[in-house]
Amino acid sequence: MLTTTDVLQSENSGNLKPFALIVDDEVDTCLLIKLFLHKKGIEAFQAHSLSEGISKIIDLSPKWVFLDNNLPDGHGIDKIHDIKRISPETQIVMITALGKIKDMAFSLGVDKFIEKPLSFASIECAIH
Repeated sequence: MLTTTDVLQSENSGNLKPFALIVDDEVDTCLLIKLFLHKKGIEAFQAHSLSEGISKIIDLSPKWVFLDNNLPDGHGIDKIHDIKRISPETQIVMITALGKIKDMAFSLGVDKFIEKPLSFASIECAIH
């Protein structure tokens, strides 16, 4: 498994492959996305809270952040501006069962929106 140190060392050597961060407290959701991304040649990290996710975004500046809305320490939608400020090139993919927040999420800067339950097709669309 790729570690933060590996990513930083690869970045310095120019051999960085794309990677994603999944911020979701549901372990099954993280595993589903991680396994799918791995098959596409994308390494994925996990965070199970907003604070852990923000910390990893600061350290890694991932290409994609799959961001759940309902997390133990707050709502992902409230951190969209912070993520864009910290890592402007990162694409934010909001993943939530709350389809009613879709318009608000886009107005705040998310790049893609996936309503749960997830499908492989929706994850594929999010990375292209």
